[in-house]
Amino acid sequence: MPLRRISAFLFIAAAAQAALAPSESRLLGWITADLLRAHVSFLASDALEGRDTPSRGLDAAAEYIASQFRRIGLKPAAGGSYFQTARMEAVRQTMEGFTLELRWSSGSFRVDPSRAAVMNGEALELAGAPVVRVAWQSAEDPLPPREAVEGRVVVLSAPSRGAAWAEKRRQLAALGPAVVIAAGPAFRPRTLLEERQEGGRRRTPLVLVSDPEFGRIAEKLDGTATATVRIPAPERQPVELKNVAAVLEGADPRLRHEYILLTAHYDHVGVGGEGGGDRIFNGANDNASGTATVLALAEAFARHGERPRRTLVFLLYFGEEKGLVGSRYYARHPLFPLEHTVANLNFEQMGRIDDNSGPRAGKLTASGFDYTTLGELLAAAGADTGVEAAKDGANSDAFFARSDNQALADAGVPAITVAVAWTFADYHRPGDEWERLDYANMERAVRTCAVAVWRAANAESAPAWIETNANAARYAEAARRLRATQ
Repeated sequence: MPLRRISAFLFIAAAAQAALAPSESRLLGWITADLLRAHVSFLASDALEGRDTPSRGLDAAAEYIASQFRRIGLKPAAGGSYFQTARMEAVRQTMEGFTLELRWSSGSFRVDPSRAAVMNGEALELAGAPVVRVAWQSAEDPLPPREAVEGRVVVLSAPSRGAAWAEKRRQLAALGPAVVIAAGPAFRPRTLLEERQEGGRRRTPLVLVSDPEFGRIAEKLDGTATATVRIPAPERQPVELKNVAAVLEGADPRLRHEYILLTAHYDHVGVGGEGGGDRIFNGANDNASGTATVLALAEAFARHGERPRRTLVFLLYFGEEKGLVGSRYYARHPLFPLEHTVANLNFEQMGRIDDNSGPRAGKLTASGFDYTTLGELLAAAGADTGVEAAKDGANSDAFFARSDNQALADAGVPAITVAVAWTFADYHRPGDEWERLDYANMERAVRTCAVAVWRAANAESAPAWIETNANAARYAEAARRLRATQ
């Protein structure tokens, strides 16, 4: 960089820093490129074998995170432990012998097993069972009465993708149908994670059909429709997985009972493929960088010397790559009351600047950037630290349902995922190595987040959904229901 440009950059950076309050400036010195590099290079090393869920590499990562919390003196958040242990089952569903045939007055349709996947697998055999068709146009449409679907074959005619629809399907399954059949992606043999059921409670199988013809068939089904279904028994292996959590109690007697969650997922996808060459998917940007961000923020706040008014919870999730499993587990089993959880900043892909859409140096964005007032806080913090924090028009809305903010947003908590770059050439490939991150830029991005968190934790008013944004309307309604439980 020419001397004139270096001087201009330093002048702009110094002017931005001058806009910070002294208490904010003290935070920044603890967040350094070297610290971030140290965290990422260990978490994304070959020794951790890609941190699959479950795996010994994931367990090693959890122990590393807990050791960092101990080092900086943060209190455990799960009773006397840093680990929120989730009793899960690793489920592998064979499709050998799978059958699904629908018949109605004017035709029949047999599903190709290669275009089907079974979730919540239970062995099931039905022959000529009556079908109940449930048609939804919106995720806000009401559930059918229990007596209409309990013990029956339910064919769901509704849009197939998105977290809102996945949650709606779970609510339908809770009404006790024999099986739910819906359009959706048919993942080929993979291990799924399910929360262990106690007391022999029966699961409702969900069959997802990727054949595009299925959507048209579902529309044709009438009162004569029947189904023949055979689902082979899955293989189940008990596993214990860990969310890792620490807490910094707030200083204000009134506001310390409000919680801000700073989160990231620490898993990745493990080792893949066969033969020679690099087969370890190290997941440096996705998401050792988000984990390092939470650890750096934890250190900065722990060492600051002045506690913020609200309580901060530093929380690292397992199983994001298996379908947001760890964050959804936390939402069902929160360590701190959700009705008193006022914000969630989740961190993903904080280190790479070589986004597929162009360079991202000096920039920061978030999913649902304009869904909550957290976006405004990030933009103001960026203005004071020399980082451009703004909505990514192509990706901010699209990525909202694709990370761990979604579970808390569904519950009504103002929740976003902060990122530098959304897509990059080595995404979910062995090339996502720690050496490819730009740690100087990451330092600037994480410092900006620290300022935004400090302000959110000390403001008189808590972050909130922006109700005039139509995309945030259902989350704002969930927030009203959540507040009503206080």
